[in-house]
Amino acid sequence: MTERNRISEVKRFLSSAEDEILIISPYMTPSTLAEALSEIPAGVDVTVICSWRTGDLLFGSSKLETYELCQENGWSLRVDHDGMSRTIHLKAYVVDGQMAMIGSANMTGRGMRDNIESLIPAPIEAHPTLADAIEESIAGSRPVDNEVYRQFREHISSIPKPEEPEIPLLTVVHGTMELEILRQMPPQPTLDDLLPLPSIRKALSVRGLRFGEIRRILRRNSTRGSANNTINDRTMELMHRIVETDSRLDIQKRYGSNCLVWKVHQIINQEIHGQLEPYIGKPLREIGLDESLWDKDTNGTAVRNFCLSKLPSEINTTISNLSAESAKKSLRLGEDGKPLNPTPIGPRIVLTDSEGNFLNLSPEQMLPDDELRDSLWLPSFCIFEANSGTKMGDVLLLGFGFWESNYKFVQDMNEDLADDIRILAEQESPFYDNPFRKERNSKVIFTKIGDAKGNSHLPLGHPDRKMSRYLTQAALTSIAQEILSHDY
Repeated sequence: MTERNRISEVKRFLSSAEDEILIISPYMTPSTLAEALSEIPAGVDVTVICSWRTGDLLFGSSKLETYELCQENGWSLRVDHDGMSRTIHLKAYVVDGQMAMIGSANMTGRGMRDNIESLIPAPIEAHPTLADAIEESIAGSRPVDNEVYRQFREHISSIPKPEEPEIPLLTVVHGTMELEILRQMPPQPTLDDLLPLPSIRKALSVRGLRFGEIRRILRRNSTRGSANNTINDRTMELMHRIVETDSRLDIQKRYGSNCLVWKVHQIINQEIHGQLEPYIGKPLREIGLDESLWDKDTNGTAVRNFCLSKLPSEINTTISNLSAESAKKSLRLGEDGKPLNPTPIGPRIVLTDSEGNFLNLSPEQMLPDDELRDSLWLPSFCIFEANSGTKMGDVLLLGFGFWESNYKFVQDMNEDLADDIRILAEQESPFYDNPFRKERNSKVIFTKIGDAKGNSHLPLGHPDRKMSRYLTQAALTSIAQEILSHDY
């Protein structure tokens, strides 16, 4: 079962019930449970078993609100909790006591859509150990009523929130110098810090430190007379050690020098996902798309604009402010989760004048890498599923979010760009065969020639013959997976 249709398969399976449904999933979110049971026949008895152990509730793996959903629909809820001697780990979705879907997937958004999971159908009578595990899960759980629900709410609300350490989660960075650098960093920004920012260029004050600032910290703590190159190398080494041990941080050369910064995309994406969650995985016709557009051909810009219309104005403003105009993208996936179309980035490449003569410019001037890098500095993507021929009304909205290239991606990009400049420098005249790297030989960026449309007699790079840089399919797949993972 592929990750994209897992929730659909579970929904279809549960809707086949005639008498009763039993759902056993330690981790559970009410919205996913509601979606899975949205098409079951009237009159079917539903029993839900999940974990309400303290750690799971505090972490958010399961939620007390599941009881409210069950109450509204007349479903029974049973919970595994701290007082139970054995922990329920089984994931089983059972119909009429006869057939089950079993595997690794919890009844959560990540379990049903994003993670690599597996669910397989199994007749219960053919698997006695499965039948035993189901019975033990029922016996090892407690029914929830209003009084039990109240007790759990009071228990969770009575637990004080842990104080934030001076440097949150800093458990694997060793050395006094790294600690000193991190003490000088601004605190990890919150959503409230990011919403008023006019642009990502103006964000360094809430994001981190410049290379020179970190070098001064190191110099103050070094012996006198240390050579500049030694200090520079040591500064970069410490920055690398910090980002390698804390995935929330990165080195970004986007503020005039290498800067140690907090990543901000996940902070904003978490808010965006919360706002869009009621619409995720549904066709646009069901979530408010104007009926006049249902039978129109799929248009990425139109899908993006429709998605943005579902977000609060302040979030829309932040998306607009933090992503450059050239960095506002749509990403179309097929049912297999793979991108259907390459995404152009940066400006068009023009290498000749209108007469076909090579421009009297250096390779660096003809390949404007700064503009390309700007388009990859915190781009935002609307991600949707639409196979070839899908009309707008049937497009499935999968998500929306920012993506932040990490230091490794930038290194790979620089290698691809340097290779392009080297190849162009070797050209002595306009050319007709593409000498640049093809996608399969590129790490993240490749140059593609568009449809000539009758202009194939023109040399590559002619103003009338489209030539652009694109993200490779592997890079696009990685971007989609990161935005849709919701792993915050």
